[in-house]
Amino acid sequence: MIRIIYRTCGWNNHNSRPDWFHYRSCWENLVATTKNVDCRITVLYDGELQGHEEYNYAADVIQIDSAAKLPELYKEWELGSDTYIDHDEQGREIHKRVEAPDREKASGYLMYELIRDNINDWNDNDIIYLVEDDYMHMPGWTTVLQNVYDMYDSIDYVSLYDHPDKYTPRYQGLQSQIIISNYCHWRTVPSSCGTFAGRVKTFKQDLDIHMGSLGDHNKFTLLAERNRNIVSAMPAFATHCVEPWASPFRDWANV
Repeated sequence: MIRIIYRTCGWNNHNSRPDWFHYRSCWENLVATTKNVDCRITVLYDGELQGHEEYNYAADVIQIDSAAKLPELYKEWELGSDTYIDHDEQGREIHKRVEAPDREKASGYLMYELIRDNINDWNDNDIIYLVEDDYMHMPGWTTVLQNVYDMYDSIDYVSLYDHPDKYTPRYQGLQSQIIISNYCHWRTVPSSCGTFAGRVKTFKQDLDIHMGSLGDHNKFTLLAERNRNIVSAMPAFATHCVEPWASPFRDWANV
């Protein structure tokens, strides 16, 4: 089973969007591409749920309140001084302090609390797929995701998104291992955005990092220290709907 946790909210994060983007389209795309598939969708809605009947398709709809959680997380951040290694736009290594929590990170923490409270009831080989509300998916993505896990037991985390930043000077010199499944190639990458998948057994072992590191890049830096890997699909079977970072070689406007 693929356990999809779809995180959405009643407020806008003001990212630059392509002309074809709409939050409702991303949700309808997810619904359309998971019909007649062994999936269970849980919607986490950050805000007032009234008037959002479109989420009735999901098995569970849970209301969360990131604004109430944020002060606690911010206080913890103020007391800390954790840093991580990143790269600037020219590919030079830099040390950065872990970013201050915001509502998006607070909602992510509440999502991991939900996983923590339920994960012992789930099959270890089930796949947990965390999906943010501004992603579009290609038809057949569920088969592609299941197939790569079936073929490679050594894979820890999977991103269906081929992030264009991996082809910029920021990642010059990046070396990746390339593997092939029945549907596409995959490459190892240093990190992912907040939409990615992993087996239940892997999340169980790594919950301390997921709950303690709310940023994307610094989270995967810590996971790499635990010898975890993450692969991304080439070409992509999902995209983040943010300009100018759509996955290449797909006609997303017509998906």
